[in-house]
Amino acid sequence: MGMMIDLQPRMGRALVVGGGRIALRKVRSLSEGGFETAVVAPEIGAEIRALAGVICIEREFRDGDITGPAAFALVFACTDRREVNRRVGALARAAQIPVVVTDAQSESTFFTPAILRDAEVTVAVSTGGASPKAAREIRELIAGALGSGFGLALEAGRTHKPGS
Repeated sequence: MGMMIDLQPRMGRALVVGGGRIALRKVRSLSEGGFETAVVAPEIGAEIRALAGVICIEREFRDGDITGPAAFALVFACTDRREVNRRVGALARAAQIPVVVTDAQSESTFFTPAILRDAEVTVAVSTGGASPKAAREIRELIAGALGSGFGLALEAGRTHKPGS
């Protein structure tokens, strides 16, 4: 049921419903991956607004946001309202658009890994959606073990010693 998707610029557009802390993490990853991302929420934080390739629509989610003329490659339901997340998930699944419903794993059709990037090196940790928190904690352990600059060392043709 779950799959990891390579978030590259050629992937297209994404819709994130929600404007808070969880939405910020998703929008940041999408922005770093080169997606053009539409964010729909009554209130959208300044950190989301500052990210490249983000279109902010400050209002309540409407069914037409998914079923309308915009073509989305991915949808993320990240609100703090169960009924909105459930509706976003149902509409995305009906439209056959891969969707992550952050408060209901069973309603998601894919899962995003916790990503660590340094230059051209990308490390992804996934629990298959079972525990996003555990994936983030493992990512931080890996980051601590590798230390900073591991990607640059690789690019320069040097062997990187973890923690240096």
